[in-house]
Amino acid sequence: MSHSEGQVGTLTPGRAPQPWGRHLLSLADGLSGACIGFVFYGLWTLWANGDHGLTIAARAALLHGSLSFIVTFSGTWLMKTLHRGTAPAWWRFGRAVCGTLISLYTLIVGAHWLNGTPEILLTLAPGFPITVIFCVSFCWGLHRYG
Repeated sequence: MSHSEGQVGTLTPGRAPQPWGRHLLSLADGLSGACIGFVFYGLWTLWANGDHGLTIAARAALLHGSLSFIVTFSGTWLMKTLHRGTAPAWWRFGRAVCGTLISLYTLIVGAHWLNGTPEILLTLAPGFPITVIFCVSFCWGLHRYG
């Protein structure tokens, strides 16, 4: 069996093998990441809104955990959709990152506002940089491996 058969990475002339890049891209695009997001951000939101009573905090936590699940699961689809096309690579990359972030945070902030979540900024603060890093990394993976 040659080096490229049956392995995650392949050898390309002038390029080092990338055994984890495609694997990480597919892992981020799955149900496991969405479930982890639900638990992590649901618990964070419960804590962030705990001073407002258990009922309000639990409702906000269930909402934000559910939004995190939906955003993680559908956000990768949105990034892949926005990255497609024949435009220059830099434009497809920027369109996928910015379009996804704007769409997702419009949904998230709007849902929390309608829910009456008291601490929207505190609820979203730890997730924002993580979401930006995730979107940039996922779109870079699409650029490189897609």
